Amino acid sequence: MTHLVEKRSAQHLLDARLRALSVTGAVVLAALMDAIASTALSIGRIGLLGDTHATPDGLAMIDIVFIAAKLTSFLVAPLLVRAVRPTACLRAGAVILLLASAAMTLSADLVWICVCRVAQGLAGGTILVAGQTLLFLRFPHRHQPVVQAVFATGAVMAPTTITPALHGWLVDHLTWDWIFLANIPLGLASLILLAAEGDATFWRDAKLPIRRVILLGIGTTLLTYVLLQGSRFNWFDDTDIAVLAALGVMSVGLLAIGEIGFRPRGSLLPISPLGDPDFRFGLLASLLAGFALSGSAYLIPTFALTVLDFTATGAGVLLLPSGAALALALLLSGLLIEKAGIRAIMLAPFGILLFAGAMWLLSGSTSGSGSADLAVPLLLRGLGLGLLFMALTMITLQGLAADALPFGIGLFNFGKQVGGLAGTALLQTYIDHQNAYNRTILVAHVFSGDPAADQRLRAAASALASNGVDSTASTKGAVLLLQHALDRQAAVISFDEAFFSFVLLFAVAAPFLILAKRLLGLGAVRRNRTAAHKQDMLR
Repeated sequence: MTHLVEKRSAQHLLDARLRALSVTGAVVLAALMDAIASTALSIGRIGLLGDTHATPDGLAMIDIVFIAAKLTSFLVAPLLVRAVRPTACLRAGAVILLLASAAMTLSADLVWICVCRVAQGLAGGTILVAGQTLLFLRFPHRHQPVVQAVFATGAVMAPTTITPALHGWLVDHLTWDWIFLANIPLGLASLILLAAEGDATFWRDAKLPIRRVILLGIGTTLLTYVLLQGSRFNWFDDTDIAVLAALGVMSVGLLAIGEIGFRPRGSLLPISPLGDPDFRFGLLASLLAGFALSGSAYLIPTFALTVLDFTATGAGVLLLPSGAALALALLLSGLLIEKAGIRAIMLAPFGILLFAGAMWLLSGSTSGSGSADLAVPLLLRGLGLGLLFMALTMITLQGLAADALPFGIGLFNFGKQVGGLAGTALLQTYIDHQNAYNRTILVAHVFSGDPAADQRLRAAASALASNGVDSTASTKGAVLLLQHALDRQAAVISFDEAFFSFVLLFAVAAPFLILAKRLLGLGAVRRNRTAAHKQDMLR
């Protein structure tokens, strides 16, 4: 009898572990689907542009509606998770994202593609919020560091490393629509793993504040348009950009006023996590972390494609070592927190130092740099981001109560996305400005009669003439070659300055974050003492 009980107990434990693994696998696969959809057009936009015959404005709208839908979903999905439970939301998100990805390939009509991208954005935000909530509720508190590290490989590491390499290969060898078709097997596998999973907990129903959702959607769409298109139209020098920015800020401001002053009438945050000082610090730091992650993920492949003449596959593969280092750092930091008892906040400075060191090394790149020259800084980048994101995730979310957890996850992801958008927009503007400035400086030093310039022009003309080009054409060709060399060198200097700007950013921002952490902690202590004093008075 004892043997039978022990056998049943062992079988029950094995079944529980298998269910836990299947849930984790389902969440990570669903997060990978979102990663593929999120970065699909970073490399595949040229092929899409040819098939749809879209204008630059039309192509930009495909990105704008996707990002705006995802930002909106981050704040709406917690209400759905609270109403219908996380597993059901995760299933629904996976199904919608799978169907929308398949539907993208059915037509090259721009309106149809925008509709599919809206569905992908809404589904992707729901997947991230519901999936991470499910993992927090499904696993014990002591196992969360490793569990969240595994989740981050799909939600943080994949969009900036694995998927660009996949997209580059698919674009070079097949067509852009295969990027979206790759989501179909992932979605099916995720749904199969979720088939036997019950819901982690039950919550009461929640009403959806339709007016506030509409206001949120308007605000995110307008501000996303401004951030993505501002550099192209020279920001607020363009009247349309200025007006749209004002309307977007007004929409978000009205939403914030409604959330603060009229919460009983329906709120996007019926259970606010903002009362937790650790969450407020993590939300503030998420803006900086998103800036670093998305900004560097934009700069590095762009530098490789435009300056180093990498292919799409080569530019995508370039980030794979960084992704491996990021995954290693996530898992290592999770183990250190869980097994060694290291406080999560202790990992953040090391992450910042490693990332800043990587950007400093990249700021010394030249037009002759290759994959070998970029390997070490990219590895340091991955290690730094892994430590930083693991620390922020645990600091921000682990202390939240179960009913506030989905709202905290939504806001945390919202902050990372906004930081990433701002980082990419500012870096695009900075690169454009510095390219023009640096080219002007270089041209000023290459004047008629300069010995070095004359020698280079004669050498280029001689080389062209030796290949059968007549004297007049060879002279003009030599000038064009010199202009190309100047443009290339100006771009190298601009990108190096952009890489170094990350070093300056963290040098300035890190002390402010430390001060903010200190002040928030002191404020929480004061409030606790005040509350304790009031209770003593009542007694």
